[in-house]
Amino acid sequence: MPKLIKHLFGYLPVNLVSALVAFGGVFVFTRLLGPEEYGRYALALSTMHLMHTFTLTWVEAAGYRFNGEAEANGTLSAHYRTALTLCLVSLVPAFLVLSIVWFMVANAPEFQAILPWLIILLPVSVLANLALQTHRASQRIRRFSAVEIGRTLGGFIVGVGLALMGGFGAAAPLIGLTVSFAVAGVTEGFWLWKNSRGGRLVPENAKRYLRYGVPISAALVLDLILSASDRFLIAFFLDEAAVGAYAAGYGVADKTVLMLCAWAGMAASPLVMEAFETEGRQAAEREARTMAQSIMLIAIPAAAGIALTATPLANVMIGGELREQARHIIPWIAIAGLFNGTLIHYFSESFQLAHKTAERAMIMTVPAIANVILNIILLPRIGLMGAVYATVGCYFLGMVLLGLFGRRHVVLPVPLLDLVKVLVSCAAMAGVVRLMPDLEWDLVELMLKAGFGAAAYALCVASLDAAGARGMALKIIFKVRGKLSASSAA
Repeated sequence: MPKLIKHLFGYLPVNLVSALVAFGGVFVFTRLLGPEEYGRYALALSTMHLMHTFTLTWVEAAGYRFNGEAEANGTLSAHYRTALTLCLVSLVPAFLVLSIVWFMVANAPEFQAILPWLIILLPVSVLANLALQTHRASQRIRRFSAVEIGRTLGGFIVGVGLALMGGFGAAAPLIGLTVSFAVAGVTEGFWLWKNSRGGRLVPENAKRYLRYGVPISAALVLDLILSASDRFLIAFFLDEAAVGAYAAGYGVADKTVLMLCAWAGMAASPLVMEAFETEGRQAAEREARTMAQSIMLIAIPAAAGIALTATPLANVMIGGELREQARHIIPWIAIAGLFNGTLIHYFSESFQLAHKTAERAMIMTVPAIANVILNIILLPRIGLMGAVYATVGCYFLGMVLLGLFGRRHVVLPVPLLDLVKVLVSCAAMAGVVRLMPDLEWDLVELMLKAGFGAAAYALCVASLDAAGARGMALKIIFKVRGKLSASSAA
């Protein structure tokens, strides 16, 4: 637990910046781009994520998973050189897919204007991401955080500046990403190359990385189909403005909860992998309990809080033309984000630790196909909420399937008593928020409801000692007090 707390604090700044940019992106771009342009940007971003995940993510995943093994064997330089070579190989299908997309949107010049930036973004992003995954696996928290904060914040600032200048439309945020990722890609690519000196491409390792990573990419593509295919179907059955409202609701609710799950996973996953590699399966299962408790303590109240404050949150964060539709979907998307975060950052660990990534991909075909079918059935009948209901149901299905089938490889515990205590604490939070009146000033209402709700949750979760919250809080207090005493003495 002390090491986990240290990691949580270490990764806190990068997650705060990510949250700031996620909220800021919705706040700014829903106002500067307008409904259609924002919807176009959301579709372009989803397309980019699908292309990157389908063609490049497998290298990044293998770079993370086999880093610990290479570190233990003293073969990190060969690991880096092999991974860098595979990065170059993976760019061939990436550019092939980009060419196919280019011809598919030949009659949509507003989309074609965005695609050239992806020619730069794809290679620099895979270099930056590969380096970041090796930093995370080796627990180089400071370097990871510095690079991730720089590219996240830098991309946002450049994107906002271009949107304010006008004339770039939906491409403005993506150009910002391209610029910041290019800087990170150059610096981190040089770091990888420098640390790969003396190493060589190991063909057998390359085959292992391919066998491990490609199924992960396939599974993550299926995850993206769950979260992104509905946007294309919304555009087909409804319009781009509806996509904008849907993406705005997602940006506020899903991304927030998902980032909190990622924070817990970012801190705990390397510790679980370290335990698995050094002590075996049972040690990893014990370490995973604290990971589950962290996700429960952080993500469940966040999802509940977003659902409870959906109206003032939408009024504050989202532009007027997209606000009304987004307000209705936010509570549901917050729940979907919780299921999605648990699926990706917890239950998927069983398959990654056991190198059963192909099985995970096969399992995820079920909710992915179900999501497409449900969208086709529900969107024409009940409109935008049809996509929302399909997303929530299919994320829940995916989470349950991975949780059940993953137990055959590594048993990731679900501390039921702690879960009940957290849910009781969330109920107390809901009671406090519901008792508070609606105010004329949305920002004041949001701050008061969020503040008093969080206080009620914290008091309840500490009194029940849910997921060891009381002991964790005391350790954090002593740690902060010790640092303050040390700094004052200096």
